[in-house]
Amino acid sequence: MAANTDSLLHPLQCGPGEIPETFTDPFRYVPCPAVKRAMSEVMRHVASDETLDEAFSEGKMLGVLVVRKDGMTAFLAAFSGNAGGRNRIPWFVPPVYDLLDPQGHFKKEETAISLTVKEQERLTRSKEHVEALRRVEETREAKSAAIAEWKARMAESKKRRDVIRRGTGGDSAQTVLAGLVRESQFEKAELKRISAQWDRRLDDALRDAEATELKIRELKERRRAMSDALQKWVFDTFRVSNALGVSKSISEVFAEEGAAPPGGTGECAAPKLLQYAYGHGLKPLAMGEFWYGKSPAGEIRSHGRFYPSCEAKCGPLLRFMLQGLAENALWKGAAVQDNHVAELRILYEDETLAAVDKPSGTASVPGRRCGTSVQEMLGRRIGEVFPVHRLDMDTSGVLIFAKTLRAQRHLRAQFESRQTVKTYLAMLETPPAWPHHESEKGRISLPLCPDRLERPRQKTDHEHGKEAVTDYEIISVRDGAAEVVFHPLTGRTHQLRVHSASPEGLNAPIMGDRLYGSAESAPRLMLHAASVSFTHPESGERITVESEVPFARDAVCSRPE
Repeated sequence: MAANTDSLLHPLQCGPGEIPETFTDPFRYVPCPAVKRAMSEVMRHVASDETLDEAFSEGKMLGVLVVRKDGMTAFLAAFSGNAGGRNRIPWFVPPVYDLLDPQGHFKKEETAISLTVKEQERLTRSKEHVEALRRVEETREAKSAAIAEWKARMAESKKRRDVIRRGTGGDSAQTVLAGLVRESQFEKAELKRISAQWDRRLDDALRDAEATELKIRELKERRRAMSDALQKWVFDTFRVSNALGVSKSISEVFAEEGAAPPGGTGECAAPKLLQYAYGHGLKPLAMGEFWYGKSPAGEIRSHGRFYPSCEAKCGPLLRFMLQGLAENALWKGAAVQDNHVAELRILYEDETLAAVDKPSGTASVPGRRCGTSVQEMLGRRIGEVFPVHRLDMDTSGVLIFAKTLRAQRHLRAQFESRQTVKTYLAMLETPPAWPHHESEKGRISLPLCPDRLERPRQKTDHEHGKEAVTDYEIISVRDGAAEVVFHPLTGRTHQLRVHSASPEGLNAPIMGDRLYGSAESAPRLMLHAASVSFTHPESGERITVESEVPFARDAVCSRPE
């Protein structure tokens, strides 16, 4: 049954200037006052309903979309995926497509797939199959035992024959030795016969087991084919729209970016909100997504904080759906214009290498949707350069490039073998009763790996993550902020950002961290590569390149509400 638009439009009372006149980019990471007010209303509504709070408290991404219709300003609310086994909950917009409709094609096909899985499990656990596998294993063990026993007998026989050979002499020696050779040949032939006999028994046992194994493999392939076909049907059948009135299937949207949609695409909060608004004549004004409840294991999500949409599932989808409202809304950083080339400050340069003062908000090397990179800027000024290491787009400070491939190999080897010394300065946003103190020194060792669906985000993973080690020293702590010096011993992506924000690390995100903390706490990421020490690839001289910290060391920000 179609949702009642009026029941899903929640009036929003805002003061002058709090509601944007034109649509604001929902991925600026600093939500407008109207979006923040809408988030507060959603959190209050969820917390007041015991069933809702229980469904969301384990951790759920929610979203709000401020809209206008007939002169009224209101907001829509949505949640990602399912909650408490439901994808439809009163007060929230419905899914783009209802995969839980019991009469729908998806549930019917899903039921058929489940029956295939059950049959596969039945065959796997069947008495006949279990007994056949047991016979195979027992036959293998019996074969090994029989061969081992015969080989032990052969070894004893050989010892006996060796004794006889040493004591044999005279006219009868030739006859005795010939008999020993025949005995040895018989034992070797008998070993082959024993092995062949057990191989036949094992083949018989394997044939009995293979018949069922073949059926199980066929069921697995059938299940995989059915699942792939159903996933394709979902993405080919269901369509999304944009503000220009264009409608495309999810498959078409992703194909235009040369990608394939991962499972769950279209079920996040942002696509739900936009699709509902377009379908009900609502004018979108502002949007944001935020986390409610516990942080997932290994990930950094804080209750009540806004976060950008995931790139893998929502990136291509929202880049299409936002056309007509916001251009390049999902770019992970502001595009850097060519006039920044003149502003790029060179800290050190000779015939072999160059070190620059990288600005925050620029990419180190060329990439998709990241604007002009530092490598491109520097190349225009001094000629072709080769990257040695990288800094996150939002991080500023010392960045080194080589002028020759030989120098690049030499310098990269130093970074990889930890022969360089890197010093970063950061301002952290500390929670109340933060247990760390001024002058504290320590080491953080938390393995990291990419979050596959949330790139470029990283997460801690003690089983599959790569070693990431950081030494730190706390310089000062006051007024909800801490100044910290970091010395990373490894160079993992977002290492300092995750080690700062993780509850297993310092449990205090770097100020302005739009991915792991809050973009509201500072106008930029308060992380700066202050110095890098390395050995010159040609002269062998030890060189230290320094960059002045561009933000005030006594910078403090009030903790977000």
